[in-house]
Amino acid sequence: MGGEFVRPQIAREVADAKDQNEMANTLREFGKSVVALRDVMDQDRSFTDMELLFIENHFQVIQMAYLRWKRKHRLVPIDPA
Repeated sequence: MGGEFVRPQIAREVADAKDQNEMANTLREFGKSVVALRDVMDQDRSFTDMELLFIENHFQVIQMAYLRWKRKHRLVPIDPA
């Protein structure tokens, strides 16, 4: 009977580890992209209207997603008293 509960727990842990690995990879790729964009901007080159629109749209998408996530996962402050 005890084995029935162990297997779902192990499966959940494996799924959690996989999700954490995917998140780490996503954040790493996002970081690389941000650094690459910063490097291009540091070159002080001009952008076409389409490039600017593309950049601005993606900034808005990430900002909206982050704010939505932050509202859902708002941390409750810990009372130091």
